[in-house]
Amino acid sequence: MRIKAIFTGISLCVSLCGTSACHKKTSTPETASPSPVPAGAFKPRELRDIKFEQTPARLERGKYLSEGLLQCFVCHSDRDWKAPGGPPLQDKKGAGHVWEDRPWLVAPNITPDEKTGAGAWTDDMFARAIREGIGHDGRILHPQMWYGSFRSLSDEDLASIIVYLRALPPVYNPLPQTNIPDERKKTLTAPPPLTEPVPQPDQSTPDKRGAYLVRIADCAGCHTAWEAPMNPGFFGGGNEIEMWNQPRVFSSNLTPDSTGISYYDDALFRQVLRTGLVKARKLSSVMPWIVFRNLNDGDMNAIFAYFRSRRPVHHVVDNAEPPTMCPMCGQKHGFGDRNRPKIDQPVRVDPKLFDAYVGEYRFDEGFTLVLSKEGNKLLIQFDGAGPKIELSAIAENKFTAKEIPDVFSFVKDNQGRVAYIINDADEIGKRIR
Repeated sequence: MRIKAIFTGISLCVSLCGTSACHKKTSTPETASPSPVPAGAFKPRELRDIKFEQTPARLERGKYLSEGLLQCFVCHSDRDWKAPGGPPLQDKKGAGHVWEDRPWLVAPNITPDEKTGAGAWTDDMFARAIREGIGHDGRILHPQMWYGSFRSLSDEDLASIIVYLRALPPVYNPLPQTNIPDERKKTLTAPPPLTEPVPQPDQSTPDKRGAYLVRIADCAGCHTAWEAPMNPGFFGGGNEIEMWNQPRVFSSNLTPDSTGISYYDDALFRQVLRTGLVKARKLSSVMPWIVFRNLNDGDMNAIFAYFRSRRPVHHVVDNAEPPTMCPMCGQKHGFGDRNRPKIDQPVRVDPKLFDAYVGEYRFDEGFTLVLSKEGNKLLIQFDGAGPKIELSAIAENKFTAKEIPDVFSFVKDNQGRVAYIINDADEIGKRIR
């Protein structure tokens, strides 16, 4: 999932930029979908005749997800910016919202109002929009709708969300339709349709449970420096965020490094998400703690366990201090001058070793990474398309690049042949050629 975002994100950021909740006038590419299809060549999948049964369990789960991790009403409601965190207005919950800084972008009314909302939408129209980015009328949705992250929602969680949205009080609220500017529309791409079931995730350990929760909440979308000249690493902070007419901020480092959240424990993590305060300092309202506070202790602890399992990224970011140039991400932010380059002194590796790495590696999610060698350079490419990125060695068998947030290593089989590529989240790609 994460590797996929690296390469589609880089290519999309050059043009439209894929997006998440956070954006720097444009957006962030964590929610970009694999192998997107140009809009002009796109045909939406046929709608299915499905109806999700309403059960008490689904209503409860759907409410929990919609009003928490998925942040549905943070975007699809007007908000009270006079209150801490800018909570959604309860009498307009789900009734839609026109984006303040991009008036051409409209989050539609998703209450079951027949005239101005989603009352006439079928369950599969909802499902296709949430996970595949296709509107009820067949349009490709602007990726501010996080279908790239929601794509990971299990079938049961998806059903629960739709059941709950159906149960909202209908709100009459006429709104214009999103009208994406032509220059952006030209580069708008469609994700491939979902044609296979999405099972419940592995939740056998807290960090595995947390991985699913972090993915559908799109935490990496804001807390990874997708648009910076250099990418410190996943959850390493430094993503410049400017939205909802709130003061510009840089996202914080969530990795278990001394510059991140190494001093946190479960209790402090829960406290921050519930109060929006860190050491008496208020979090920016662009951080949706106002809905994350609705999470139960178990899920908060699982999310924290996942962050603690990540590779530490040494990247100091502070929004209260005067900005200085950061050699880690190439931007100016508070305490930037306390950082050092991501690849300060690359490890010297014999280029002859690269011959053993060249090949194509397929991951369980269906995407591939292609490794090639040009001269003394080792290059990596997603699905054989998009940019080829030169990798630098940071250890004898660990490689990264300034443009990407991940670290890769290679694993040999019993015959001594490189058989797998593995990233720092323990996702494994099997060599197929």
